[in-house]
Amino acid sequence: MTQKAIFDDEAKKWQSLYLDSSSERWGIFQGYVRKRTRARMDLCLSLLPPLKGKEIIELGCGPGYYGIRLIRGGAIWTGVDISRAMLTVCRENTRSNRLVLANVLALPFRPGSCDILLCIGVLSYLRKSEIAALFSRVSDILRKGGIFLVQTVRLDPLTWIRCRLPCRIPRPFRIPGPLYPRNPKTIAQLLQTNGFSIRRIIPYRKFIIYPAGTVYVAVKE
Repeated sequence: MTQKAIFDDEAKKWQSLYLDSSSERWGIFQGYVRKRTRARMDLCLSLLPPLKGKEIIELGCGPGYYGIRLIRGGAIWTGVDISRAMLTVCRENTRSNRLVLANVLALPFRPGSCDILLCIGVLSYLRKSEIAALFSRVSDILRKGGIFLVQTVRLDPLTWIRCRLPCRIPRPFRIPGPLYPRNPKTIAQLLQTNGFSIRRIIPYRKFIIYPAGTVYVAVKE
């Protein structure tokens, strides 16, 4: 099963990560995972400058809850996802037609197309060479001085195992995988190599002390 098919199957369940009222039930830690997912969204959005009139592209937009808040803030938002089913859910939630079905390694945007580009929950599915190619393309898409906000994950043993279980093994919520954790130094080096100046590197945690991931705020030089 491809990543795209897995995302298609999970499109409705994925949005339950953001909704208290969701009827979807996919695990005993659902409430905690939802809380952590929304906290990550709050963190990422708090790092952006005033949004009004800014052209923003979000890679891996999923069900669109970042998009909802960006649009409310006055941004001109475009969402990109590899899953057609996920974009259907996203369109219902955002009521936006600025949605693009595309692989992040083949982005159909002109040079200098946006002021801010978000890449959250995406890099863990890419190999190092693919990340380098993506960062080079993002540098081309952003205007000079544009902001690139990118996030990576750190994998705990349980998540590492869950994302590698055969698809035939039933479980209520499928984590597409395998996932590739990245050392912060590796991501920082790739950003700098591709013409970005790093403004902030912010780690965040789960289970109180365990590193969950890292958020980077970089500016195109």
